[in-house]
Amino acid sequence: MYFDFTTWFRILRAIVGEPFRPRRALFLWAVFLGLTLLSITNLICLALDRIFFPGFRDTPVEAPIFIVGNGRSGTTHLQRILSADRERYSFFKTWELLLPSILQHRMLDLLDAFDRRVLGGFLQRRLQSGGDQALEDIRKLHDWQADGSEEDDFVLFANWSSVNLTWLFPYTELESLFWTDRQPPEQRRRIIGVYRSMLQRLLYCRPGAPVHCGKSPPFTLKMRSLLETFPDARFIVMFRHPYETIPSLLDLMTQYSRGMGAPESRVDSYAELLGNIMLEQYRYGTEVADSLPPEQQIIVEFQDLLSDPKRVVEEIYKRFGFEISAEFDAVLNEEREAAKGFVSQHEFAPEGQGPDRERMRRELPALFERFGWSA
Repeated sequence: MYFDFTTWFRILRAIVGEPFRPRRALFLWAVFLGLTLLSITNLICLALDRIFFPGFRDTPVEAPIFIVGNGRSGTTHLQRILSADRERYSFFKTWELLLPSILQHRMLDLLDAFDRRVLGGFLQRRLQSGGDQALEDIRKLHDWQADGSEEDDFVLFANWSSVNLTWLFPYTELESLFWTDRQPPEQRRRIIGVYRSMLQRLLYCRPGAPVHCGKSPPFTLKMRSLLETFPDARFIVMFRHPYETIPSLLDLMTQYSRGMGAPESRVDSYAELLGNIMLEQYRYGTEVADSLPPEQQIIVEFQDLLSDPKRVVEEIYKRFGFEISAEFDAVLNEEREAAKGFVSQHEFAPEGQGPDRERMRRELPALFERFGWSA
């Protein structure tokens, strides 16, 4: 089991290097030590999986689907729609990303059975209520659901190679986490190898060999590494006008960073890094998608998903050779109706931090022309 000690030490050094402020220090050390303890627990349980459930290593991961693209481009919305087709897809639920081992799944299954049969669902109700209260404000910005589908990159918290560590620790020293496809071959294989083993465990716990449908904006810069491990992988690449995605995501991330007490200098430097990353994701996602045969990729524009989600899903299913069941068709009809009244709750300054509009137009001219984006 590969553990990214380099990232762990970089975060430790950055925490020690921050000017001491009691509340900020308490937060940083609590999160750092909490994640370290969680990682140790997970690594032990993952190792025990090999003893108690050795068959998981023979579980095939066939033709997975990855929803990629920039954050705020509709990746979460599309995955939530597709995940309603439960007979077809597997996906990581939020709690499964934090507790990824088969052993942990089995233990939680036993606890859930005890709660339902003996406690009448008391624990489930308390957890649901506590989660709703804790996430009330955050859900206005991102629809977190403990039992809903969530971003695959979070499963790499277990070995500290997750890009989303930069959300908790907004340090530019962690930039290398974004650039998996630029890493040496052995490093790429280690990172994606850990991810593959997590997928095998998930599919082992869900017999029937469904297609895995994962979403993760950071996976955009992992597309070639994913293809090395999953040569039959399929990609749904989401695009949205950069005037909307970039300031929206940077506003979201800086809200998180400031809420966690990060120094303003860290907030600004992290926003600048994210802006550069997002521009590269636009270019890279297009480049890799265009290099693949049609049956392995489809490009979806956010506005199309927003205006008619059913038609978008029908195009995806046609491209990938899937049939839409009557049950899922009914879900898509509901989504089509719901889309008519959609209003985002996230308000942001149109020109906030990060690259300005002139730079976006200058660096992404082919995409402005391709999608007919207004300048």
